[in-house]
Amino acid sequence: MPFSEAEMPERLPVTRLAPDEDLKARFVSEAERVRAHVHCVPDAQAALATLRALLTTLQAQRAVVWDEAHLPVRGVVALLDALGIARVEGDNHAVATADVGITGADAALATTGTLVLASGRGRPRMASLLVPVHIALLTEDRIVPRLEDYIAAQRAQGLRVFRTSSNVTLISGSSRTSDIEMHPVFGVHGPLALHIVLIENLRGEMPAA
Repeated sequence: MPFSEAEMPERLPVTRLAPDEDLKARFVSEAERVRAHVHCVPDAQAALATLRALLTTLQAQRAVVWDEAHLPVRGVVALLDALGIARVEGDNHAVATADVGITGADAALATTGTLVLASGRGRPRMASLLVPVHIALLTEDRIVPRLEDYIAAQRAQGLRVFRTSSNVTLISGSSRTSDIEMHPVFGVHGPLALHIVLIENLRGEMPAA
């Protein structure tokens, strides 16, 4: 027999968070615990410099990129052009030839180090799922405590993101699985590496999905 709303049992959060805990510090700690590389930068200029350094180190030649309208910093496309990196578009076969994917992020969950990415026009999901290296540009104001908080915010907005996006992906660190003996194997079903460029002093510039 279903519960009435008044009779619903209390739902306790799966993850714990102290009332005064620093969300940024918790997110960075949890993300690094699941093998993500977090690069904390102060502003958009530093974010582009970090992106340049990553792409140069990776010797990237081809990249699949979200449209700049969905990225929190401008100048990513110009940077790729300056580095001679071709932008890949098209079906999964074409995207599979890319060395790196560059995306924004709709939210970040502090207690699990998880990124939330909504895909759609100009926001190809394979930029974070099919490439060997995923680079996510994230502003600090998008960090929320838990998944429950993100979903509550979406409900308050009429679930617009869920209604208008082709899918919503939760990403915690690099891709990993386990064999029959539970030995972890990384990079089999997605990116082997996840880099998060976390930008401190840049708020409200990235539009919602």
